[in-house]
Amino acid sequence: MNETGVYDFKLEYTFAGDYMAELDRQLALLLSTREGTMPLDREFGLNMDFVDMPPEVAKSLYTAEVTEKVAKFIPTVRVQEVKWSSGGQGNLIAKVVITSA
Repeated sequence: MNETGVYDFKLEYTFAGDYMAELDRQLALLLSTREGTMPLDREFGLNMDFVDMPPEVAKSLYTAEVTEKVAKFIPTVRVQEVKWSSGGQGNLIAKVVITSA
């Protein structure tokens, strides 16, 4: 997984509601922010240690990081699973499936 592939993700929800646009914005911000770059909350965002690791290691670390950070920063939802597809040129694309908590 290379650095540009980190920002290629899709969200899928197992529920519907009026607040979906706000939830989508919150999740997109969390999943596209590098940990340590958010002023006043240096833990917000994803730790990018998985970048440039072998694919299976990167998938595992990314899944664990996303699951932990979503539970911590957006407590109303949980990560149900992360599905993977190939984006070409060795890129991986994560599809994060979200369910209500």
